[in-house]
Order: sequence, then C-alpha cells, then structure tokens
Amino acid sequence: MLTLDEKDFKDILNGLVDGVITINQEGIILSFNKTAETIFGYKSEETVGKNVSILMPEPEQSAHNSYLDKYKTTGEEHIIGIGRDVTALKKNGETFPMHLSVIEYPSKIEGDRWFIGSCRDITMQKQQEEQLRRSLKMEAIGKLTSGIAHDYNNKLGIILGYSELLFEQAKNHPKILRYIKEIMHATEGATSLTQKLLSITRKRAESAKIININDLLKNDQQLLAKTLTPKIKLSIKQADGLWDTFIDKGCLEDAILNLSINAMHVMPEGGELYIVTSNIQVGSLDAQVLSIPPGDYVKLSIRDTGTGMSDDIVAHIFEPFFSTKGEKGTGLGLSQVYNFVTESKGTIRVYSETGYGTCFAIYLPRVLRQLSNNETDNSDEDNVGDLKGSARILVVDDERAFSDFAENILSSYGYTVFSASSAKEALAILEDGSIDLVLSDVIMSDMDGFELAHIIHYTHPDVKIQLCSGFEHSKEKSFTNKILSEKLLTKPFTTKQLLINIKDLLRK
Repeated sequence: MLTLDEKDFKDILNGLVDGVITINQEGIILSFNKTAETIFGYKSEETVGKNVSILMPEPEQSAHNSYLDKYKTTGEEHIIGIGRDVTALKKNGETFPMHLSVIEYPSKIEGDRWFIGSCRDITMQKQQEEQLRRSLKMEAIGKLTSGIAHDYNNKLGIILGYSELLFEQAKNHPKILRYIKEIMHATEGATSLTQKLLSITRKRAESAKIININDLLKNDQQLLAKTLTPKIKLSIKQADGLWDTFIDKGCLEDAILNLSINAMHVMPEGGELYIVTSNIQVGSLDAQVLSIPPGDYVKLSIRDTGTGMSDDIVAHIFEPFFSTKGEKGTGLGLSQVYNFVTESKGTIRVYSETGYGTCFAIYLPRVLRQLSNNETDNSDEDNVGDLKGSARILVVDDERAFSDFAENILSSYGYTVFSASSAKEALAILEDGSIDLVLSDVIMSDMDGFELAHIIHYTHPDVKIQLCSGFEHSKEKSFTNKILSEKLLTKPFTTKQLLINIKDLLRK
C-alpha cells in the first residue's frame, strides 16, 4: 500500500493553487503552504506556532473563533464546512476579501483535533462583481435618463419655438422682448443640463461644432469661480489668436468642470487653479510620445497646487470605476474626460508629484473655420423670407403640443400642414393625399420614427423625411437610417434650423 511521508505531504500542499493552512483545536497554525505565503505575505516559519488570528482583522477574528467553538461543541459540520467570504489581513496591514472553507482532519493527531482551512483571494472577483453591479446600475440610469431627456427636450422645444414666434411679434415692445430673451436664455441652459444628464450614460447626441476655447472659458469663468468657492484662486491665461477646434462644446465644459472640481477636492485648505490655453505645433518626435498625428493643436492646461498623486495612482487615473474618493466617488468622471478627448482625435496627459500638485494637459486638433449648413452666418438671421415654401408637410408626433407648435411655425412660412398623432394615422394620411415631406418624432408609442421612415421609403419613395428627437439613437444600422440619423434634428431646435433642413430636403 502506497504511503506518503511528511515531505511528500508538504510537496502536495505547496502545489495546490489555493492557500492551505492547518491549525489545531486551539487555533495554532501547524502548516502554511506556498500559496498561503503569497496570499498573506508571510513566510511559513513566521506563522507556524502562532494563532491564526494574526491573519484576521476584527470582527472576522471573533466571528471565526465563535464558529470554531460552536463546531467543537455541537459537531455540526455545516458550521465550518460551508465556505464563506471573509476579510483577511496581510502582513503589511492591508485587508482583502477572501473565500474561506474549513474542514476537520478525519483523525486526531497526538490527541488534538486538526482543522484544514482552504483560502482563496477573491479581490479580482469582487472587483468584477462591483463593476458589473455598477454597469447594470448605469444601464438602468441610462434608460431612465434617456426617457426623461426625450420628454424634457420635447417640452423645451415647445418653449423655445413659441418664444421665437413671440420674439418676431414683439419687436416693437422692448420690455416684452427682454422677457422673451430671458425665457430663451433659460431654455438654452436647460438644454445644456439635459446634455449633461445624457453624458452620464454616453447617450449624448453628437453635436460637435467649431468653437474657440477662449470664448468658452470667458463664458464659463464666473460659473467656475462660484463652483471652486472663494478658497480657491482661479487664474485663466488665454493665448492671443487661439486656434479653433471641432468638438462637442458641452463635453468640453463637462471636462473642465470635472477637472476643476477634482482639483478643489485636493486643496481642502485652499490653493490656486491655473487654466492656460496655447497654440502648439506637434512635431513627429513629440507626436510619437503623445500618440497623436503631427500637426497643429490647441492645448488646454489645468494645474492645481494640491497634494498631487503617486505614480501608481497616475497609472490608473483614467480607468473606469477607479476612484481615490472611496464610496464618495463613482470612478467615471476622468474616464469620461478621457473618452471625450480621444473621440475628439486629441490626447490628454497628466503630470503629478506628491506634495507639488497636478497638471492635466489636453491637446485638441486645430480646425480651420468654414461656414457650414449648421453654422450659417448670423447676418441671415433676419432674412427668413428665403425659407418660405408652399409644400405639403405631414407632422407626426404623439405629443399634441409639439405638433401644434410645428404646425404654427410651418404654416406661418407658407407651408400646408397636416398632423398625425401616431405612425398608423400618418400612413393613412399618406395614402389619402399628396404629401411632399414628413416631419416625424423618433419615439412614439406604436412605431418609432425610423420604422415609419423605412415604410415610407418603400411605399412613397418621393416623400422626403425629416426626423427629430430628444436624443440620437445609435441602434439604426441600415444605410437609409444612417442618412436619417445624420440629418436628425435634436430637440430643442430653433425655428431657423427646422426651416433650413426642410428647405434643403425639398430642393433635392
């Protein structure tokens, strides 16, 4: 019969992937395998002969002892035989999550009862579970936020549209005009808020435009100063003749605000925050270091005089769910900043030293300003006569107030307008009359706008289609829907945007 000597037994234990610890009935460690050494940071000789409590913080230590005492009294195997997750303690004082299973050795040795503990570090497993939990939470928040944003933007579209109508009719009443301008300004602010809500779940409609970062900082300086509180001195230095860049204005505002708030948190006793803009020509060698193509870039630097960060933290700073704020942080802020910058074909670098503050440097590619359909010259604001027409337009929206608004706008510019409160009703109207263009919302109760457009495309190929929505939908993959998505009007839109889009479609 094959028997194992003590050396063979130790070799088997050391070959196991789990940490294995044997203890006697008093909790004294009798053996400690190689994997256990790796998990806890102790050498075997540092633990053998000592109480197993050195591997457990409170209250796990007391709980484990009570489990062992209860088992010795009752003999109920499930008390120790069923694995449980506990918090363990390393030699360096760090705690970590561990899965522990304990069984009793079948026979007594020298009159003592022996227990064998199997240990597994489940730090990675817990992190993955937490990431999944957060992802599911963000998905749920995203669905809720998207629905709210759609309804909210519908209301904002109505407010903005009727404000523009009133504005045209009140040009000879300066006091009323001032009130209307305030309403329109508040609507723009509410629209920006909606975009910030959508940015949480990355369901923001793409709205990149040619902007000058100096202008953005000038407009947002007061908001930043109020956010930072009087304890933080804000200093903004803007380069003369700063180049333009093509980015989502709301995303950049979010990024600046996020970085500024993070800086405030590392300066609890007060300090200084410097925001600097500059024009940078990136050569081939620097481009390799920055991982961007050579060329002209706009550089935005945000530097604080806070506590700084260690190299280890800097290495993980842009990872989703990585946070130095514990339960108070989501770990999403800087990852969103990173995604925005890289999607804008730029890069972001962080330079930090413990005790000397942190500097984030954002590089965004230069763009030459050109007039586009979406960015028409302001001199045309009053020249709306060219936007009049005589076509027959069908407005499809299950929100009556928005349909009424669109009908008022379009009819005042010469169009003949029909309305439908559902896709089914819209298809019936299309069969009965000659419609030139369909203006439809995307989200409706019976059929979404893309599905309606697909049917119209095949049953009435001459009818033009203009979709609008509170947020853009990325699920549409067909070529037709891709074109519709690119031309989609995001609510709230201005009267001029609507009229220009319709005029362009009818010309084709």
